[in-house]
Amino acid sequence: MKKIGLMLLGILIAISLFGQTANKEFRATWSITWHQFWSSGSVDQLKARTREILDDHKEANMNAVLWHVRQGGTVYYPSSIEPWGSYLGYSDPGYDPLEYAIKEAHKRGMELHAWFNTFAASSTHSGTPSAEHPEWVCRDQSGNTMTSSRALSPGLADVRQYTVDLAMEIVNNYDVDGIHFDYVRWNEYSSGTTSILLAKKAEDLGVRQLDGMWTEEEIETLKASYKSTTGSRYLYDVNHPYSSGKPSGYDSWEDWWRASTNEFISMLHDSVQDVKPWVKVSVAALGRYKAGGWNGYYTVYQDAAKWFNEGWVDLMTPMHYHWTDADGFYNELKDDWEPYISQAISDGRIYSVGPGSYNFGSNWNNHPSVVEKVRTISWIDGQHFFSYGSWKDHQYWQEAGETFYRSKTKQKPATFLHNATPDAPIMSFTKLDSFNYEIEITPAGSVTDNQWFILYRDVSNSVDVNSSDIVGIYFGQSTFKDTMTFDGYQNYNGQYYYSATMCDRYWNESAFSAVRSTSTIPSYNPKLLSQFPADEDTIEINRSITLEFSKKMDKSSVESNITITPNSPSVSFNWTHENWKFGNKELTIKFDEFLPRSTDYTVTLAGNIQDGCGLTFDANGDGVGGDSLVFTFRTEDEDETAPVIVNALPQNNITNFDVEDVITLEFDELLDETTIDTN
Repeated sequence: MKKIGLMLLGILIAISLFGQTANKEFRATWSITWHQFWSSGSVDQLKARTREILDDHKEANMNAVLWHVRQGGTVYYPSSIEPWGSYLGYSDPGYDPLEYAIKEAHKRGMELHAWFNTFAASSTHSGTPSAEHPEWVCRDQSGNTMTSSRALSPGLADVRQYTVDLAMEIVNNYDVDGIHFDYVRWNEYSSGTTSILLAKKAEDLGVRQLDGMWTEEEIETLKASYKSTTGSRYLYDVNHPYSSGKPSGYDSWEDWWRASTNEFISMLHDSVQDVKPWVKVSVAALGRYKAGGWNGYYTVYQDAAKWFNEGWVDLMTPMHYHWTDADGFYNELKDDWEPYISQAISDGRIYSVGPGSYNFGSNWNNHPSVVEKVRTISWIDGQHFFSYGSWKDHQYWQEAGETFYRSKTKQKPATFLHNATPDAPIMSFTKLDSFNYEIEITPAGSVTDNQWFILYRDVSNSVDVNSSDIVGIYFGQSTFKDTMTFDGYQNYNGQYYYSATMCDRYWNESAFSAVRSTSTIPSYNPKLLSQFPADEDTIEINRSITLEFSKKMDKSSVESNITITPNSPSVSFNWTHENWKFGNKELTIKFDEFLPRSTDYTVTLAGNIQDGCGLTFDANGDGVGGDSLVFTFRTEDEDETAPVIVNALPQNNITNFDVEDVITLEFDELLDETTIDTN
């Protein structure tokens, strides 16, 4: 008999790999127009897409979405100022997409921030600012107007007022939680030949060349064009031509360029505060503030740190697209941002880190380490990723929600805007059966408008707003109900304690309602749901044993209580989703060598195998633990199945294969390497 021991050493447990020290964190992605809409979509199809996007965010335990509403001088809501956008065929889709998205986001306990392209105005469709006011478009030193990837001049008072009015159309008419601006800056283009080609390329992409998405090579091309054609930058306008000299009252053009964007963001924030002071203003600033040769302050005259310190920006959401590893993010934040935003940090304003997921490529698995690293910086309050499409391509929602976003979070309170303690709600608790409880939350009598409500759960009666699990976030102003349902497979066999709070629109939080508790929630003993091989099966000599349990298992208990007779080659244990919150249910026992042929094996799972809460193995399914499970299998007398190619790169019929690329073949079983002809 061979006792199978632990083969892998030094594996960190999940809580240390994906620690989450607090339950306040901003989490979002940028959801772009072409993720949300297509011109041939019916109302039902477009609404279903909206729900899908928001459901994906919820699965990842995100609590906000940056929802694209204005692009290139067109909009994606019924506006009295600008026309519908191209992804809706420049026409009314038959419903209000923004109103619907806000309603659905709030249903899921999520904030919606209306994402607004500011001075970028590439479209010349009828009704757009570039078509109706061509005099607003930027010019170079010679007075030449932009002809591709057009941008409006932040230096024109009419442009600033028009843009504020458009933004306030959203704030006044919709229950948004924030309004988010990118392109709050001067454009990067020039009338140099190479820059014109890049501008045309961006326009030909159908406005898919979004802010911050330049490659390092393209950045160098743009910088070179500035040097080769002095005075070609489109940094002037009809009222401020280069020929008239720097504007009165400024020591340099650079000062005026920055002052014009300062003026816009200041008047915008004042306008929002006058109407709905809880609506957070955020900006997608360039990821580099002053560092490097391409940054916000010196290249596009965007003084985002000043905006943050002055309180014109409530939520700083830069585009940190230049880095794909944890140290790169950490160093940028500590060296290029922290020294310049001390006032904003002191005031408690909110700073979220913006990784460019689209740019991670082969470094995709760096996402967890990036999140964990930036969490070590005390003034970092969350993360927002570019973009929804990249996460969807990788189907990353569940994994994120099981690992580095394993617990739900609420928003950090905007006490710098308003600081008061709202009244606590009343919560009642009704037992429906052993596994179901109905909660009912009633707002305080003082509540007359929609607010946020948070439901907490703990395994002790000391429910805490900073550390207890958040199980639900709700939005509304009237009494509502929800059902807490257990399936018996939770890794806890005891009572749960619940309490609720109310948060105002600034996320200032009330005291707790009275704490209510469940009875002891039964937790079933773990069972085996499936196995390979089946009992008395015959298998190939290169196959592994796979076991699927009904619950998250205690790894060491399982691995040390499985025996195989007669002695097999050494093995390694591979748990599926080992570090996931609800992982460690599926185990593969891989033999490090081929098994001998024509050999009978017996596998025993001892009855003292335990799940994550210490309940023992129920092999016979009678509801009582402590049973052993025994099954047998035999290896084939001879190999009767030829290996099959299951995946190949390049794929069939590829006509542009590079001779220096690698050919990859994946088979359905291990091969004898000596039989492979390397010639």
